[in-house]
Amino acid sequence: MYLAMAMDGHNLASNVSQRFEDCGYLLIVETDDLSVKVIENKAELSAENLAQKIIAADCEGVITGMFDHPEAFDVLADACITRYLGSGHSGMKALDLMKKRELKLIRNIEGTDQCDPNHHEHH
Repeated sequence: MYLAMAMDGHNLASNVSQRFEDCGYLLIVETDDLSVKVIENKAELSAENLAQKIIAADCEGVITGMFDHPEAFDVLADACITRYLGSGHSGMKALDLMKKRELKLIRNIEGTDQCDPNHHEHH
């Protein structure tokens, strides 16, 4: 399975970014062997572009901090990509917590536990 991680640094020892849009790097991790493809978050990439890169990489989920831009959140939610809150952890620790189902899900842009009903409708 492929999983995206919004990270401060370019490897799994780095910390998960506090905010999706502020990540320095997007890591695409193959969870079976922990191989990593690194995408640098350059100034010309919008939050929506970052979200599109996650979709293009065929990721099933993303470990990140919170979202400032509803557009990026919506792109990921509409593509049925699971959003995990991993800020405050290293990449390796966040992966371990995700496998144990101990990471909180990001169900809406506000970060509460309530699902946004708009994303349950088929477009």
